[in-house]
Amino acid sequence: MLEDNNIYIYGRNAIVEAINSGQDIQKIFICFGTDNKNIVINAKKHKINCTTLDKGKFKELEKKINIKAGNIKTQGVIALRQLIKTVDLIEFLEKIDLSTNPVIAILDEINDPHNLGAIARSAECAGIKAIILPNRNSAPITPTAVKTSAGALNYLPVIQISNLLLAIEKLKENGFWIVGTKMEAIENYTDNIYDKPTAIIIGNEGKGISNAICKHCDHIIKIPMVGKINSLNASVTAGIIFFEILRQKQKK
Repeated sequence: MLEDNNIYIYGRNAIVEAINSGQDIQKIFICFGTDNKNIVINAKKHKINCTTLDKGKFKELEKKINIKAGNIKTQGVIALRQLIKTVDLIEFLEKIDLSTNPVIAILDEINDPHNLGAIARSAECAGIKAIILPNRNSAPITPTAVKTSAGALNYLPVIQISNLLLAIEKLKENGFWIVGTKMEAIENYTDNIYDKPTAIIIGNEGKGISNAICKHCDHIIKIPMVGKINSLNASVTAGIIFFEILRQKQKK
């Protein structure tokens, strides 16, 4: 696996050169208040996502790089190289065999790379065919995510999209049923609803899936709970649902 300092590029000139030379850049982090407008404009031309961090979070990222790279000057801009090769949604849909009732996972604003890695690990083990990640408001695929996935992110197809609602509509057009997860749902995760091509949406660690996404769901399910704490970690929720789907498929 690549070391952290080998997958980050920092400094204006180095990042401009990386963009112009066509390197696989996943995301560019900009420190709030710094003058990096030219990089943002150039990144948009090449369809590279930029995220602005406050000074505290940006310093944390600088510190992480400094562990291996020594004393550096980032000039308020750091780029993350692509660790894995992503798959195009249209190409994936053209190749997938719908007669097998495949299941894919959609991650809606999963911000913690540990959760991303853990969900990918459960997904690969349970036979999920791919995971879909939004380009924005989602944890990037960092060495932490890859390590937490125990290598699953090297085998599981990862589809990165710019608009989650458009991706959901495209899945529906191609025969997929959309299943959301929400604590207030009426249907249970054990219901017999996975006997067709299915996309399971796992929501944000704190707020779950958005209301806009819920409106596009064919089913909304819950995991019944009896304790005083009425929510589960996103990766735990995903693992429970993924393996329930596997149990139902194996039973049939």
